[in-house]
Amino acid sequence: MPPAPSGSGHWEASGESAVAVNANAGIISTGPGATIYTTPAVQLPPAQGVAGPRGQSNHNLPRPPSALFVGRDDDVTRLGTALAAESEPVTRILVGLGGVGKTSLTLQYAHRYRDAYTTVWWITADNPDAITAGLAALTSRLLPHLATPATTNALAEWAITWFQTHPGWLVVFDNADDPSHLAPVISQLDTGRHLITSRRTAGWHHLAAPLRLDVLSPNDAAELLMRTAGRHNVSERLVVGELAAELGHLPLALEQAGAYVHNHAISFAAYLERVRRYPARMFATAYAGSTDRRTVARVWRVTLSTIADRDPLAVEILRTLAWFAPDRLPQELITRIDDDILAVDDALALLAGYSMITLTPPNLRVHRLVQAVARTADPADPLRTEEAILVARDRAARILLDSLPGGGGAEEEPGGASIAVPQWEEWRALRPHIEAFMELMPHDEDNADIAVVLHETSRFLLDQGYVSQAARYSERALAARERVLGSENPDTLSARNQLGNIYRAAGDLGRAIPLYERTVSDRERVLGADHPDTLSTRNYLANAYRDSGRVDRSIPLYERTLADRERVLGPDHPETLISRNNLASGYRDAGDLPRSISFFEATRDRAEQALGQDHPRTLLFRNNLATAYEAAGDLTRALPLYERTLNDRENLLGTTHPDTLTTRNNLAGALQDSNGLHRAIELYQLTLADSERVLGPEHPRTLLVRSNLADALWQSGNREGAKSLWESVLADSQRLLGDDHPDTLLVRSNLAGALFGTGDDERATELWESVVADSQRVLGDDHPDTLLARCNLARARRSVELSEQALADCVRVLGNGHPRTLSARRDLALAHDAAGDPMRAVAQCEAAYRASVQTLGAGHARSAAIKSSLAGLLRGLIVRVPPFDGSASRRVLLNGV
Repeated sequence: MPPAPSGSGHWEASGESAVAVNANAGIISTGPGATIYTTPAVQLPPAQGVAGPRGQSNHNLPRPPSALFVGRDDDVTRLGTALAAESEPVTRILVGLGGVGKTSLTLQYAHRYRDAYTTVWWITADNPDAITAGLAALTSRLLPHLATPATTNALAEWAITWFQTHPGWLVVFDNADDPSHLAPVISQLDTGRHLITSRRTAGWHHLAAPLRLDVLSPNDAAELLMRTAGRHNVSERLVVGELAAELGHLPLALEQAGAYVHNHAISFAAYLERVRRYPARMFATAYAGSTDRRTVARVWRVTLSTIADRDPLAVEILRTLAWFAPDRLPQELITRIDDDILAVDDALALLAGYSMITLTPPNLRVHRLVQAVARTADPADPLRTEEAILVARDRAARILLDSLPGGGGAEEEPGGASIAVPQWEEWRALRPHIEAFMELMPHDEDNADIAVVLHETSRFLLDQGYVSQAARYSERALAARERVLGSENPDTLSARNQLGNIYRAAGDLGRAIPLYERTVSDRERVLGADHPDTLSTRNYLANAYRDSGRVDRSIPLYERTLADRERVLGPDHPETLISRNNLASGYRDAGDLPRSISFFEATRDRAEQALGQDHPRTLLFRNNLATAYEAAGDLTRALPLYERTLNDRENLLGTTHPDTLTTRNNLAGALQDSNGLHRAIELYQLTLADSERVLGPEHPRTLLVRSNLADALWQSGNREGAKSLWESVLADSQRLLGDDHPDTLLVRSNLAGALFGTGDDERATELWESVVADSQRVLGDDHPDTLLARCNLARARRSVELSEQALADCVRVLGNGHPRTLSARRDLALAHDAAGDPMRAVAQCEAAYRASVQTLGAGHARSAAIKSSLAGLLRGLIVRVPPFDGSASRRVLLNGV
């Protein structure tokens, strides 16, 4: 800066970070292009000759260290390490969200290590005048007896000179808002350490890399809440943790809450209810007893106003972000908020710069209390009007709708790949934000767009095995469409059909079947009897009848649907092929294996001609044909077909595709029925590992494979390992699927068999009795699984009467040649033998063996087991009652749409 003319009271400065100083006048001013007019200066003593403050007076810290300071020891250490560089000057910037505790942490550090510095000086730095005043305050402290008052600027300049000539100090610039306000001052203070706290994270790179302060850990947050409230009741710890999480572990909010609980003498649970019910009032009011009169709403209102002045779009984005989950929000979603992507980039950068969000590409994070304030209307805040918040909510709903992977819309069979596998990761990333939005959205305000999001999400949740949540979303989607579109709108009928699929997957056939029946009737009336959607629902209804064991209703409906699809769509249409496949499945489950095999073979042949050898549907039909061969005991055809299908699915879909895992599971089951038990166990273990990784450890198919592995371990002689595995599968099935789900009932039956096989007959019998009662209540008396449970109970009791009843019902429902009927006949023979009637026992066992050979073949494992029992009876030996029947190796049969 050139020298000023003699006697001048005027200095000019230019440049972005210029400083205008007139030593004679004793004036300092910062900022671009500063121009200062001064009065004659007061003569101050040379700064280098004035000693610094000593002892307890070597600081001006604004308050003592807080008695409520909790945790943060690692942060204090981190801060001390950052400031401990040997050379000076050292500048460190502590950044974070308003209310996160930056000032408290800095104050704690300053008190703890005050003796390590010659002077610790605290300056509020939210504007240039405050910085100047903070520097001037040091001069007033060191020169308390100035005869003539000096200007604030003159005092500040003298303080800068004093710092330059007295090393070893720490200056805290608290709550700095603009780096340009500090740069001219810090550039002159080069003999000590500077510690800056700021909500802004950007703009400091020319000074130092910022240190980010995060919220408290859950345990420390709970401790702060209890200390502030003056409570130490261990019994309240659980709700305290829930409240701390609700407040996002933010220290300022925790102190507000603790003070309220203390002063109003209420419970933590009561405060949690109030903050959820009255968020605007609870976030905006400070209460006596808190250590800081600031509040969450006040702190952030100032920041939001600053942001709004610079970029209104940033505030719109923040209000929209308030409707999503706070963590791992894909930034790509927010780019949909405005057509100008660069404007969105700038707005996000501004929000991150003020710590309102944290950018962690490709995601971003928002503190949950920032969200709560941003979506809570406040008449006193022009940035949070009711209208603005509703606009943001509608915008968030539209973003979710536009972000749905793949669009969706097709109706798919439960258990099939209704959502393309490559889209699973997209869905998993989007799911928590859909859930957060739906939790905040009042059900009675759901519109058509939200109904689409609910409907499509329910399909993904069903696909992933989250049946209960899928049902809740589907029920809500149906209610919204009935209210908005009417009960007979095609989209409403689609929602009702989807809900039927979910009830069926949950094993709740008592609700699924009436829902399907009503939807068939409505679709016939609204769309016509030959509409593809009508035919689809009729197919679903036939599946539900088959699941319930009502063969007399399922097979005629399959036959009718197949005929209609052949007439309407053509014999080689994919949906026609599905109908033929499903009819074959019906015959298979009814025990009519020759007809089942014939239809499966015809379906495979037509699919190979119409779709190609390697089409996924062709491979599905081939897999299902192999299951029919296996059920018929024809392992010489089942095993090679499984092997071929597995190889083709691995080549076409990959080794971990769900369809590939299905065939590998089925191949393991066929090997288990032959002489390949060792390889079967290896395949089950491989399939289980892949299922846990791809589908997740809690997916129903993963549970199925675990149960199948337990069955193979049992067969290999590892009884305790099998029993332990079944116990864990049962616990998971009860937790995830519910006590009444068919899969849960089957695993309970298997565990009872394991208990019976290891000598715990009493507990096994009690468990089978409960399975029978629950199966009759949930599935009905004639369901195949109910008949299985009754057969097992009769075997456990060695009761001729129960065995005769079970056999009669199996013959009536399943037919003479059904595998389960054959086992029931063998069981009756063993019951007669146990009752002391060997002649009738031999006669029954001979009849069972002849029927088994005729139906399944002499080489089938079931035929071999009956033959072994017959041989023992003929030799007069005591025949060990088989532990149980109907193991968990229920094959995954993908029926398609």
